[in-house]
Amino acid sequence: MNRSVLKRLWTNYPTWVMFALCLPIFFFEAKTENDFDIFIQASRDWLTGKNPYTELYHEWYHYFYDVTFITVLSWFQYLPNYFIKLVWLILNFFFLVSIWKIVSEHLNLKRLHEKRFLLFGLVFFLFSLRLLRDNIHLGQMTILILFIMMKAMDLFMKNRVVAGSLLLSWGIVVKILPVVVIPYLIYRRKFKAAAAVVVCAFSFLVLPYLYMEKDAYSNLLQSRWELLNPSNVEHVLDTSERSFHSLTTLVATLFHEKCDDTHVLKIRRHVADFEVNTVNWISLIVRLFFVSTFLWVLRSRPFVKALSRKHEFTEWAYLCMLIPLIFPHQQHYAFLLALPGIALLLEPYFIGEQKFSWKKGRSWLMLFVFLSFNIGFLLGTYSSFYNHFKLLTYGGIVALLMLLFKRHSIAAVKPIGE
Repeated sequence: MNRSVLKRLWTNYPTWVMFALCLPIFFFEAKTENDFDIFIQASRDWLTGKNPYTELYHEWYHYFYDVTFITVLSWFQYLPNYFIKLVWLILNFFFLVSIWKIVSEHLNLKRLHEKRFLLFGLVFFLFSLRLLRDNIHLGQMTILILFIMMKAMDLFMKNRVVAGSLLLSWGIVVKILPVVVIPYLIYRRKFKAAAAVVVCAFSFLVLPYLYMEKDAYSNLLQSRWELLNPSNVEHVLDTSERSFHSLTTLVATLFHEKCDDTHVLKIRRHVADFEVNTVNWISLIVRLFFVSTFLWVLRSRPFVKALSRKHEFTEWAYLCMLIPLIFPHQQHYAFLLALPGIALLLEPYFIGEQKFSWKKGRSWLMLFVFLSFNIGFLLGTYSSFYNHFKLLTYGGIVALLMLLFKRHSIAAVKPIGE
């Protein structure tokens, strides 16, 4: 074997150790019936001429993603579900490895001593433990979406506009969430990137017209819109499942007594009881307020480049943190998108800027964020209580505000190009 290959394998030995530890978990989890079975069945229904957006899976769940995604899955229709899901879990592992490499590169964590670097990785992993477990166990897409956003950011920073646009646009078409990046690219004067993303997304959206009947695909698009339409009552209250966590869900539980949650606990959590239309307006105002906080992170007039590469990374991390809060119909596993921001919050403890002390409020806030993200895993007996009061949503808000006010130290970083 080539000596350089051996050296590369040795350099990445923590990755292979983690993969060896995770592989038995993947073999086990691939047997579990989860949301990825819905995706696979939706692709098979689509092949037989059914409308996957009008079908119910696992008794009451819908398929929400794009036709191009089930088109890709349909290529593997003759393979057993177990094998497809096992490959998906393995891919998720390497998506996570790539995310970690991008985060560590843009935070320049390699400047840390090896032991401290590994400790940072361990703490970073512990913060995401419950979120990773839920994404793996439930066969979710969040890891892929986070990978797409981090990789697209990395590609744009390296002026690989075409590759970054193709990747980001496919993420938008599949799950919509990364669409928040388009106005940001325009604000940062990356007009070519923004235009390329829009063109590529439109191309992906119309691509099925090349291999489907026009009326059939138009019908699928209409059916998908009927599910995703943000004006739907179920998206206004956004409480049909107790595990929903977002600003829309939080506002509904605080300002509407009879939320549509069949498993709601008989413990008061509302502070007022308004009509649904009023709740909708409050939700809209609250979400717009949190979106507007991004202007503080930008800290510059429109059409000006970021102060530094780290500043640009912080902006992307903040956008990722915003997504599970401002979009409706978000489950607990969506908060995995907060991980780049969590890395930024952990960084001062490892580079000597901040010492962990129980006498400091910041340490208590970090502990609260950690517990809100992981207490369902550490003390799962009371999960219904945590979900009832939307503890995870409060943790996401606290983490976002901590990142918002951490912004001041970034301007001193060496500007791009110097």
